[in-house]
Formats: sequence, C-alpha cells, structure tokens
Amino acid sequence: MGPKRAKRKSLSPTEEATCTAFRIQARLPLDDCLYALQLMFPHLTRSTLHRLFQRYDIHRLPDPPRPEPALTEATQPELGHFYLDSADIRTGDGRANMFFAFDRTSKIAFARLYNTAQPENGPAFLEALVNALPYSVRSVLTGAGSQFTTVHPPGGESTSSAESHPFARVCRARNILHEILPPDQPWNIAQIGSVKNTAPRQLKANVHYPGHEDLREHFLAFFKTYNFDRRLKTLRGRTPFEFVCQRWMESPEQFHEAPRKNGELLSG
Repeated sequence: MGPKRAKRKSLSPTEEATCTAFRIQARLPLDDCLYALQLMFPHLTRSTLHRLFQRYDIHRLPDPPRPEPALTEATQPELGHFYLDSADIRTGDGRANMFFAFDRTSKIAFARLYNTAQPENGPAFLEALVNALPYSVRSVLTGAGSQFTTVHPPGGESTSSAESHPFARVCRARNILHEILPPDQPWNIAQIGSVKNTAPRQLKANVHYPGHEDLREHFLAFFKTYNFDRRLKTLRGRTPFEFVCQRWMESPEQFHEAPRKNGELLSG
C-alpha cells in the first residue's frame, strides 16, 4: 500500500466563482453555504470557504434592505421577498442565460435557463417565478443591470425610463415591489466583478459545459436537492420545502395553493 493521495483543498477560479455567486444570492450563513455547495464540490472545507468569503468582503451577512419588524411568537417574517439575479454561462452551444432567485425567508431557490440572452428573459423569469410559487411574490431585490432597469442608482436621467422597462411593467402588473441593490457595496455581484475583476466575471467566462442541456441538467439537479433534501441551520434543521410546508399548515391564508413537492415547479 502506497501513501494516500492528498485531498485537494484549493478551489479553481470556476469553483470560487460559483461559491461567491451562491453566497451573494442565497444570503445563507457560512455553514449552510458549505452544506449546499458540497453537493457540487465535495472537497470544499469550511476554512477554505470562510477565507474565500473574507477575501471578497462577503464574510458577514448584510443588513436587510429595510428594517425588519420585531418578531414575537405571534409574528413571523413574510414569505415572498426574493433576491434575483442572472449570469451568462458558456457551453458548447454558446452562451446560456441563467436567472435564479432565492426567497429571503424560506430560502427556496428557483432557476430558469434560457438559450440566449434576450431583453424579454427577465420579465419572463419573473412571470415564471410568480406562477411556480404557492404564495405571492411581494418584492424582488436586484442589481442595476439592463435586464432589470434602465436607470443605474443613485439617480439617473429620468425615472420614467426605469418605469417603462419590461421588468418594471411586470412588477407593477403583479403588484411586486422592485428594490435595487446599491452598486457601491460588496454584496452587489456586479461590484465584485467590475472592481475586483474576479469571481462573477470568471463565472461568466470560464465555466464550460458540453451543451445547454448538460448545464440545465447539472444546475436543476442541484436546485432540486437544495430545495428538498438540504437541511439548513438557518431554518432550524428543515429543508426549504419543509419550511414552506410548515408555514402553509400554520398560516394557510398566506397561500393560494398547497405546496407540492415537484422539482419542475420550483426549479424551472
């Protein structure tokens, strides 16, 4: 018997890109990020992930965009407040356009893959998210990219152009509050990519799959396992789907239909 092969502990640029993008979008504590990301990267360790988040100044979770009400036994944070973003990912078929969203309360994830980047992808994704959920989408927090708005905060030439954006029109039609993440803080994925020239840019440039269907199969399998099988500390040991089911049993008036354990329903 020879010496055992040392386990790889370092992350490739592609793996770093995926880990930072997941942290920024999911807003999960370190241990929950580790548990979810080990689905894709079994060699990932807690110390490696913590150092990575420190390097990009995302090791501390940010404050919510607006103050949360004080919780008592009779009050609970609302479902339906989402972080939402997109990324272009290279495959052998070209560049695929992926949109993903995470509920800030239930931690449910939803994703859709589009074969090409088109202006209508953002509004179509939001409509798909609304139709997939058993409860209402109340607000979405996005960056200031062109897929979401035509005015980059703070300010801009005119708010009317932002209000006429197709994404904004869907928000109004669905009575969804659209909040835009300030561009000058570390939790903006565009800020990390443009200022530090690192993870999100590498995510767009270096991740490669043989074809769009391979990418779709890989990521949708990840989201299904994450939603239905991964127990998170921040949800007190429940999976995101179990959290939603418990909320439905406690407050069915918040739902327009019963939650269904259907991967296509929640994973696109």
